[in-house]
Parts: sequence; C-alpha cells; structure tokens
Amino acid sequence: MDIKEAIKFILSIENLRSKEDLNIWLGDMGKKKLYLYVKRLAPEHWERIQTPQDSVRFYYQQMLTGYKIYNGI
Repeated sequence: MDIKEAIKFILSIENLRSKEDLNIWLGDMGKKKLYLYVKRLAPEHWERIQTPQDSVRFYYQQMLTGYKIYNGI
C-alpha cells in the first residue's frame, strides 16, 4: 500500500468527506493522528520518501471538499 491508497482507505473507513470532518476526527492529536495512521498502513512508502507528511497533506487536500486543491479523486 502506498500513501495515497492509505489515505483513501482511512477517509473511507472513517467516513471523512470534508475538511471539517477531518478536523473533528483529528481532535486534540491534530495531524499527528493521521500521520501515524498512514505510517502504519504504508511503512515502506513512508520511509522511502523525504517528506511523507507533505505527501499526506497533498493527497487528503485533493480528496476532501473545503480545500483549494480539491478535485474529487
């Protein structure tokens, strides 16, 4: 599994559709909660790239309404 697939899986399982849904789900842990989840699901890809957190942000912003780069992937 790569980072993009991990994010799609998480958004589906947790029923996250928007920026607001994500922020509520993240709660007090903030984005660290999502980063740890993705790292667990895609450890090889996570370790292989230089800035995995940037990749995580890029992909979820494409997939969730409420972000400028949303494109409905």
